[in-house]
Amino acid sequence: MTNKYIKIELLPTKTGIGGSFMTTASFKLDNISAPFGNVSVKIDTGCSISTIPLARFHALNEFCDSLKADDIENNVPYEISYGVESGGMSHSKPVTFEEKKQNPAMKFRHTIRDFRIAGMPVQQNAIYVNYNRKGNILIGMDILQYWDIHIGTSKITGKNMFLACPETCICQEYRNALEENFSIAII
Repeated sequence: MTNKYIKIELLPTKTGIGGSFMTTASFKLDNISAPFGNVSVKIDTGCSISTIPLARFHALNEFCDSLKADDIENNVPYEISYGVESGGMSHSKPVTFEEKKQNPAMKFRHTIRDFRIAGMPVQQNAIYVNYNRKGNILIGMDILQYWDIHIGTSKITGKNMFLACPETCICQEYRNALEENFSIAII
């Protein structure tokens, strides 16, 4: 199914305090032969660089070590990303092959194709892949910065809603959703 914009309802925490915007995505990575279809992703404005943690997929667990070794040996560009849980700690940059193999914070830049979030095509040709982490796939600001985004309480449902559309192709359906949910009109 192809959507022209994204509409996600806030998924509350078990305690009812806060929550997150979760949806699905489909894509193809350059180093994995099988496509990923309708996998869970989290919209995360606190994440600078979108990341796919491959260890979360049980079928890929046995391949993660060799995929990471291939990326290290092939000098695939990478970033070190520790996340909020360890951001205040000091970390040394891995130098040797073995240090890189053991470092769980490395994420490697890969080509992504046929990328859709909540059924909406995403014009993104690269994404970072981590082979050690098992957390959520995070859609961060490297992608979100190019979208028109509105978050608020929908006057239709009374629930907190995330509406987004790429700035380069704002469609009438998105304009209608903004008007109906938030009484916002954009030109």
